[in-house]
Amino acid sequence: MNRGIQSWQIIVALSAAAAILISAPAWLPAIRWFVPDRYIMAYAPPRLQKTIFRINLDEQVPTPEAYDEALAQSLLTSVAPTPTPTLSPEEESATAVAAPAEGYIQPTPVPGIPTPTVTPAAAMAISTSAVDLEHQADLSHADTLLTGFTFHQQTGSNNCGPASFATMISYWGTEMTMEEAAATLKPNPKDPNVRPDEMAALAESLGYHMIIREGGSFDTIKRFLLAGYPVLIETGYDPEPETIGWTSHYLTLVGYSDRDQGFIAMDTYRRPNWFYSYEALDHYWRQFNRRYLIAYRPDQAIAVASIIGENMDDETMYLNAIETAQAEININRNDAFAWFNLGTNLVGLERYEDAAVAFDEARRLGLPWRFTWYQFAPFEAYMHVGRYDAVVDMANAVIAKIGSEEPYYYLGLAQREQGKIEDALKSLDLALYYNENFKPAREAYLALNAQQE
Repeated sequence: MNRGIQSWQIIVALSAAAAILISAPAWLPAIRWFVPDRYIMAYAPPRLQKTIFRINLDEQVPTPEAYDEALAQSLLTSVAPTPTPTLSPEEESATAVAAPAEGYIQPTPVPGIPTPTVTPAAAMAISTSAVDLEHQADLSHADTLLTGFTFHQQTGSNNCGPASFATMISYWGTEMTMEEAAATLKPNPKDPNVRPDEMAALAESLGYHMIIREGGSFDTIKRFLLAGYPVLIETGYDPEPETIGWTSHYLTLVGYSDRDQGFIAMDTYRRPNWFYSYEALDHYWRQFNRRYLIAYRPDQAIAVASIIGENMDDETMYLNAIETAQAEININRNDAFAWFNLGTNLVGLERYEDAAVAFDEARRLGLPWRFTWYQFAPFEAYMHVGRYDAVVDMANAVIAKIGSEEPYYYLGLAQREQGKIEDALKSLDLALYYNENFKPAREAYLALNAQQE
């Protein structure tokens, strides 16, 4: 009798275990309500992460509801140059100071420029899980190599922003931990993204300036490195293509080698002094419009402007970047990233109708499903042209995967324009939940709430 009961107990237990395993895709994502994402990304096996975060490597950003090939084709014509304005003597003098010089030479250093004497980051102890000796740079080949960094290895997959900022700013003599940087950059650990403007605001709070530019070039990066400035870039990233899939990343470039044809980077996901070939770096850098950030002391503003040259002017910068995007599209008509970059630069020029067409084409061709976790120019374009349904669709596609202030913010704006005021207030409130420092969401929430009173 007891044996019969035991047999049934075993059968029931095995059946229950099988049911739990079979139904895991349905209930595992609920773990995120109790366990912070950063711990899941740091400690859960990659295959388990795929189930928890509902990762589908073949998934893409939602495609547009309509498509007009003629409109898209019209964007491939060259952009007419902007007439050169007449400048006052004072403006001419300022322009002359900031003009690019052939074979740029850093001005005479002023007191305070870092003179690093600490051990190069390559000698630091790091997690062995982040080491791949095949990508270790041969530092003896470097044309230039900045040292004096305190390297911070990120915890999990969503902390490259705080870790990279802490690593980069240490070069200038300001020490902070990844956690300290995150407290400002992403006060809610569930926030998966750090925007460049958030980096700049933190740098300003520490007494530095930070400039954000689009459409960078290898020549510009090299000039900054030779002049003693680390270069922070925002890139696409795909270190775990079979499990995590495409995501974004920040890299701090600290050196380069023309002999080895590559840059040397502080890669907080992998290791310090990680080698990136020129080809590999540009492959991912162009996915973020070749965006770069430079931190500097206020007294170094002229030196920074002289390296950037004509692209200090926003309109010139966007026009130059548009030409690059158009050239890449002419090489490959199905280049979704080039179409997206074209849209980004058109938003910079406030040409929202054209930008919306470019983003439609990029989405039609297919973008990685995480793409709009990190880049929000399409939301801006669609909001300005009144395509609120498109904003709602894209925002909801992000929110279905992960919470973040930006999609909730744009969702709230679109709902407001659709007359869904209560929904809009809830969305804006959720944007502030994910980042209480997000000023646009707070202003929109307060303004909308005031209208209801």
